[in-house]
Amino acid sequence: MTTIPTPSDDKRFFEILDLCCKKIEEKMGTKPIADWRSPDYNLLNSQLGRQTKVYLSENTLKRIFGRLKTPTRYYPQKATRDALAQFIGYRDWQEFELINRFAPQVAPAIQQEIKVADIEHAAPNEKLSKVRTSKLIIGVAIFILAVAVGGFIVFNQIDQVKPGEVSLICENPNGEVPHTAIFKLSRLGNVNEDKQFTINFMDEGPLKTITANQEVVQFFKNPGVVHVRLFYKNKAIDTIAVSMQTKGWVANSGHDSLSAFPIARLKPLSKQKLFVSAKQLDSAGINLSKPFMIGFSNIHTSNISGDNFLFKCQLKTEESRPGIACMQASIFILGSEGRHRVLMVKPSCSAFSEYNFSELQVNGTSKNLSNMSYDFSAGGNVKLLVKNKKVSLFINDKNLLNTTYDKSIGKVLGVKILFNGIGTAASPELSDLNTGESY
Repeated sequence: MTTIPTPSDDKRFFEILDLCCKKIEEKMGTKPIADWRSPDYNLLNSQLGRQTKVYLSENTLKRIFGRLKTPTRYYPQKATRDALAQFIGYRDWQEFELINRFAPQVAPAIQQEIKVADIEHAAPNEKLSKVRTSKLIIGVAIFILAVAVGGFIVFNQIDQVKPGEVSLICENPNGEVPHTAIFKLSRLGNVNEDKQFTINFMDEGPLKTITANQEVVQFFKNPGVVHVRLFYKNKAIDTIAVSMQTKGWVANSGHDSLSAFPIARLKPLSKQKLFVSAKQLDSAGINLSKPFMIGFSNIHTSNISGDNFLFKCQLKTEESRPGIACMQASIFILGSEGRHRVLMVKPSCSAFSEYNFSELQVNGTSKNLSNMSYDFSAGGNVKLLVKNKKVSLFINDKNLLNTTYDKSIGKVLGVKILFNGIGTAASPELSDLNTGESY
């Protein structure tokens, strides 16, 4: 009987894990993992969570990287390994392991068999024999690698669901807050009813599995638009928008569904000054001694193009707050097919700046975004111009960012303004460049 090796008795598991850690270090690009401190681990946790929806504590990351000493080397569970592999561009851990397990091991084995010095000094017949042997070894190695990779690709192609074969349906995609939505699948092809799919609710809840004969219920606490995505084996095959609508501008404690609180009972606020006081926050149950986020939302349907509009607003943040070193302000334009997002921080914290226009996502750790940083503690006028998918960001009439994207976000379904700590947004306005319609 053959014993299958486990992480505790096969060092190859940790060789692949170490290679993954090295690639993560290269992606973060700041400094060697050996020099990382708490802010570095927190930054990785934040980026990993945004990309994969898997969040890992500082101690867990230290155990993965071998920086936290334990009696035996820690080997993470498969869901964690999948997230790490996806973070560096692979479909899952199996793909990362397959591609990287063969390549490093075949080459050294071949090199050990082919000793150039021996061939040079061998007799003619012996030279020929060694050359033939080396070619045979290379050929066999390439054949084995091709069969393994080819078999993996064929298997995955057979066990795939094409977009359109299965669709995600929401029986009640529009509602007020709070909202309970019901999801199910529609099959158009000969898809096995036992196949398991995954539903991703973005920041509004954990991943859930669903089959053809199931219904999934999801509770939404936040005003906004959630682009719920259906996955099969980590491949997105459908997306639908679920909208939690408001009657004008309302305030809540942010976008984290696990700690969201309605403020002032979600009553409409005056758009001339979107603001909630410390007293209102305290009465809503928010602990002001800890970091918190405040969001102002206006969610309803419209015919305004999310690719041709002008948004203007005055923003002001607190100077500082306990536990928050980098005060930030974010603007979300939520569309029926996607969203735009701009996160602005003061210049000393520009590494945390981000922008996301439809499929285009850039953060301050991968690109220098210091030009779009600004300290809003003294207030500032923001203007976001999107014309035919070309974006320009202005602060106090100074052009700080220009970029483009490809995929339309559809019609505008909502606008959100988010602060960490107490912030003020005055006179937000969004209008269609072609029709002049105001949101």
